[in-house]
Amino acid sequence: MDSESRVFAKLVRSLNDHLPAERKTLGELLREEKPRVVSRDGSSYRIRKEELETIERIIGSKWGKEAERLRLPLLIEMSPDYGRSAARIRGRVYCDIVQAILGEERKTTDEMVIFRTDVRRLRRELPSATQYAFLISTS
Repeated sequence: MDSESRVFAKLVRSLNDHLPAERKTLGELLREEKPRVVSRDGSSYRIRKEELETIERIIGSKWGKEAERLRLPLLIEMSPDYGRSAARIRGRVYCDIVQAILGEERKTTDEMVIFRTDVRRLRRELPSATQYAFLISTS
């Protein structure tokens, strides 16, 4: 990797300082009086209980006990590889949540690409339970 690429990679890493150092499970967060997650930069942020309950309602019946082990926040991956104004959601249960929020069903396995209007709707419904993750291509 040349020096320009290293500088760019470092910039992207700094853009992701808001991401959690460790994601917590839905079960852990629901048991906390004031659910919060600590970010990589050491700050902490709250996840609203109502949003956690919405997620639990969406996936509880389909995923059963698995729902408690879901790790949050849900990551919205932004990368130039997905095209302009597109983002990726990875993980079957996370895709199920997004599809329920968007009110649509897609044939998907473990990942889906959503676009700007979908990202806005998702963030409007789950502003504290979702986070942007910025990615760069290493190739």
